[in-house]
Amino acid sequence: MTSLPPDKSVRFTGTARTLVGGGIILLACILAYAPVLHGKFLWDDQYLVGANPFFRSPRFVFEVFRHYLFLDSFSLYYRPVQNLSYILDYTIWNRDEFGYHLSNILFHAASAFLLFLVIRQCLRAMQEGASELFVDGASFAVGLLWAVHPIHNAAVAYVAGRADSIAMMFALAAWLLFFMEGTGWRRGAALALAAVCVLTALCAKEIAFIWIALFAMYLFGFDRRLTLRAKLWATGSLLGVFAIYLWLRHLPGPRTAQEGVGYPPMAERIILMLRALGDYTSLIFYPGNLHMERAVWNAPDYLNQAAWQRDLRAEYLSLVGLLTIAAFIHACSSALPGRRIRILGVSWFVLGFLPISNLFPLNAQVAEHWIYMASAGFLLMLAGYARAIPVRYQRHLAAVLPLAIMALGVRTAYRAADWADPETFYRQTIASGGFPERVSLNLARVLSAKGKDKEAEAVLRTTINEFPDYPPARIQMGTTLLAEGRKAEAQQYLTFAPKVADRIAASTPQSWQAALNLAAIQYNAHQPDAAVAILDDAMRRYPNLWDLEQYRAEILQVSKGPEVALPDVEAFASHNWWHLDSHLMLARLHIAAGDYPAALTDCREAATLDIHDSRAFEQAARANVLAHQLPEALEAQSTAISRGPVRPAQYAMLAAILNQMHEPEQAMAAARMAHLLQAEGAGG
Repeated sequence: MTSLPPDKSVRFTGTARTLVGGGIILLACILAYAPVLHGKFLWDDQYLVGANPFFRSPRFVFEVFRHYLFLDSFSLYYRPVQNLSYILDYTIWNRDEFGYHLSNILFHAASAFLLFLVIRQCLRAMQEGASELFVDGASFAVGLLWAVHPIHNAAVAYVAGRADSIAMMFALAAWLLFFMEGTGWRRGAALALAAVCVLTALCAKEIAFIWIALFAMYLFGFDRRLTLRAKLWATGSLLGVFAIYLWLRHLPGPRTAQEGVGYPPMAERIILMLRALGDYTSLIFYPGNLHMERAVWNAPDYLNQAAWQRDLRAEYLSLVGLLTIAAFIHACSSALPGRRIRILGVSWFVLGFLPISNLFPLNAQVAEHWIYMASAGFLLMLAGYARAIPVRYQRHLAAVLPLAIMALGVRTAYRAADWADPETFYRQTIASGGFPERVSLNLARVLSAKGKDKEAEAVLRTTINEFPDYPPARIQMGTTLLAEGRKAEAQQYLTFAPKVADRIAASTPQSWQAALNLAAIQYNAHQPDAAVAILDDAMRRYPNLWDLEQYRAEILQVSKGPEVALPDVEAFASHNWWHLDSHLMLARLHIAAGDYPAALTDCREAATLDIHDSRAFEQAARANVLAHQLPEALEAQSTAISRGPVRPAQYAMLAAILNQMHEPEQAMAAARMAHLLQAEGAGG
């Protein structure tokens, strides 16, 4: 009887184990994060998959490389690949939150699977004397533990947090492609694809440059298979890719720095570093008190003895940080088996931790999603300690691991449920002590959107009392009071002295909302010139901002005619060809001015900027009706109905067109559909 050659049998078995491992990791990720699949968008999601103009059409595939992630912001986040992922989601899912959350889970699962493969490859290459069973088991355990760990909720349950997963996924894929065996064109193709993956990772999130450093460290410190020449060639290639990335980063152009942002002296930064390290370590072992952003140090608390004593309970974080450093030293110096594994794990963690250690400027002290990459190194260090355990006890450890994985998965599911509802998320974050001024502001906005203006007002008053120098809370209070009809009181919160307004504009994103609301107060008081003057003054502080430009044009259209409003809107749309709403407004103004051919040109341009939005076709139908082009109007309105969410007004417009075309039966059917939809909407 003839048997299969040994090498093919082993290869098949290894492939089967790998696929089964990948399936388990995927299933674990889906189960752990299932509660968030029907969650709503919150915080930065509201912009990135809401107001963001660059994800609504494949036409922006190249344009995203010319802009920062946030348009109206001081941030220098350059993440075009994140926008590309939203383009794909929007194409498939439109605005269904389920699809976006599912994509996040799949990105995370892919990262965990690739982490398993990379660690397995590293452990095999390091030849620590471990058995194949230990190498496969330890690699899989690290990948699975990392996949279900609750500390990664902010990167997975939060749609805006996917940049970490995407960067890690492509960086690990590049790692595997570089070491892929082969010769000739296959080897060349693998290396070229690896370079593309590295560039993609960098364009997904800036932290990917740490992956380059980690790979170079592994190459020179742990890999014994490649020659020095090959290693130098690989390093040079990475530097070339990084140079291309730096060139791409310059495409958006310079951005004005945020004023009023200070940074503590070195002594405080060292304490911050120790506390951050202690906090991250504590969360890795006991992920109990989870919230998005965390404060671990407040220098004024040490100005007097009473305040110092109140804050004494937080000093354990510094102690945990010191103990973690001691553990790292022991891991690297101990002669116990698995030393090289532990050194790789410690190096991995340290490289990932340094950029978020507070030794360098950050916009927060601790954020759970920042530890996304580094946490894998910590788990790898623990795997190195597991290598030192006698084999007979390793079996006991393997038996306990499933319980730990289940416990972490359950904790992740409970935490993911917090992200499913914005109000629950913000209240939980405030209760946990996470940046109450920013979170309270978001909570107030959610409450206002639900019509709970009194609750929103109470939250904002508390926030203003505790943080009197936080302008966004004052501006939101004015907006809330204005919604309640309390104009005089709202003006007190929205009005700032000119110098103060200049300072706020230079230090606070989206503070232009104060001017927008003040202009609304003047316009509703039948003083359009005063409203335009407020907007003109605001546009000096906030140039090229559509919200101000749009409201100004609307006022001018009503008070002085569409011809007066047209030039500035045309200039804005020409300078920002990608801006959908400016082209839609151009179409409305041209229709109002009686220039129907120009309006149709505007509609055709707008239709290419959003593959699901129906407004461009609605405007085109209106322009065609006014131009007595009824067949074209019917075609445009039919497309509008099929493209976007069905609204009663769309069918009413269709009925009007059909009536003018002398199609009474079809017109009656469209009218009935309009009444049916209206009745369904009235009934909730």
